[in-house]
Amino acid sequence: MAGTIRTTTVQGVTYEVWSDFIKRCTFAKNTATGETKRISEGGYIRNDLTVRKAIAAAFATGSFRK
Repeated sequence: MAGTIRTTTVQGVTYEVWSDFIKRCTFAKNTATGETKRISEGGYIRNDLTVRKAIAAAFATGSFRK
């Protein structure tokens, strides 16, 4: 069961972010390539800066700036 899908931008690329309540984690999907990765395990993250930092780490973008 997924939560509300939000969007954020990292390095000019738009990502969709949502929490999965069954798996207790947060996912992000690169809208350009369709690649989906788990950005947080064992809990949920919601703050935009924290989400962008987690996306930068998971997708190896190099920076978390918009």
